[in-house]
Amino acid sequence: MGLEAQWRCLDVGPGAGTLSGWLASVAGSAGQIAAVDRDTRFLGHLAAKGVNVIEADITDPAFHPAGRFDLVHARLVLMHLRDREEVLRRLVSWLKPGGLLVVSDALAVGGETSPHEAYRHTMTAYWRLLAETIGSDRHCVAQYPRMFTELGLRDIGMDTHLPVVGLDTRFGRFLALSLDQTRERLMAAGLPAAVYDEAIQHLDNPMTREMFFAMATCWGRTPTVP
Repeated sequence: MGLEAQWRCLDVGPGAGTLSGWLASVAGSAGQIAAVDRDTRFLGHLAAKGVNVIEADITDPAFHPAGRFDLVHARLVLMHLRDREEVLRRLVSWLKPGGLLVVSDALAVGGETSPHEAYRHTMTAYWRLLAETIGSDRHCVAQYPRMFTELGLRDIGMDTHLPVVGLDTRFGRFLALSLDQTRERLMAAGLPAAVYDEAIQHLDNPMTREMFFAMATCWGRTPTVP
């Protein structure tokens, strides 16, 4: 997408900071990269790479990052926010004219239609739990091209990556850890423990071929003349 050294970049919701660190290695200049998250406990290592770590809530109207950015990036953030459309508008407002917005989110696919009954029930319960507790929308990313257009962005594009459990061991591990973190809540919401355990055994089988989500990425640029 034309990422160059000296770009000023904002990584929104960086998690463990892997992408923020990569952006810093490309920008090649201290202070060019900022990473903002409500929880920065995993971002301490980024200071050595010259990343400006900001502890803040992007849904707080009082938060306004200093300056304008060539790139604003958010991965697996907006889908978990109830006011995602308002936050998206704010992300756009932080860009320079001609700046690039890149947003990635999960598009649920496969899990709720799996022929494996225990896996299907567990995935259905998982997405329902996220929707009811924090407002996650497992399909909102499909609306990003329309939303980007309505916000006046140009050069809009979209791409997807579809990992398969059993073929991608790291993705299978990610899914197993995600389920492990929500196990008690899933049980409390009515998912039988036996069904959950059978789904986990299914994921541990190296011959399993299941999907969980596609990682969909949408991008667009602000007009060079506002």
